Amino acid sequence: TIRAGVRDLGPERDMAAALARTEQGVMRLFEEAPVAIARLDSAGRIDACNGAFCRLSGSSRAAIRGRDLAEFLHPDERAELAGRLRRIARGEDPTAGREARFVAEGGREAAGSLYAARVEQGATQSGEVVLHFLDVSDQKRLEVQFAQSQKMQAVGQLAGGVAHDFNNLLTAMIGFCDLLLLRHRPGDPSFADIMQIKQNANRAANLARQLLA
Repeated sequence: TIRAGVRDLGPERDMAAALARTEQGVMRLFEEAPVAIARLDSAGRIDACNGAFCRLSGSSRAAIRGRDLAEFLHPDERAELAGRLRRIARGEDPTAGREARFVAEGGREAAGSLYAARVEQGATQSGEVVLHFLDVSDQKRLEVQFAQSQKMQAVGQLAGGVAHDFNNLLTAMIGFCDLLLLRHRPGDPSFADIMQIKQNANRAANLARQLLA
């Protein structure tokens, strides 16, 4: 007796197609994410990275793969961050967020927030680490410029206030010179000195008006 069975492979094919679409979607999200993302192997070398990380480092994906992440970190922070990433890979440092500076090819620096987490694969620990770097260099530059503009505004207000008070004093000085000139006519020994005082006061008043403007 020959028995034949037919197995419907449609659900399995549908599941495989759905899984493939999900993987493609995840890879697209990874690649197009605005945050720099990289995966490190157990030795701290870059195993994979997205486009934002390539732009951050100023290198191509082929040139980045296999390099030690420490090469892209600022020299002042390199040892401390490398040690911390090793602790994260061993599961000894669950709190991984901190400020960091990256140095791209050509010496351009990028400041931002670095987040790292160990890759969990079921019950086993791979020793791999995934890190995210949020570049806030432009924001920090704007903050510095804004603080600088506030300082300049404060200096301007102070200079304006001083110039206004100084102009009032000079106006009084010029007025008193005019009163003295009523009593000391040309030919008087004091006339030339009073005129010199008035002329210097007028020049100072012009400077004060320029500051006020």
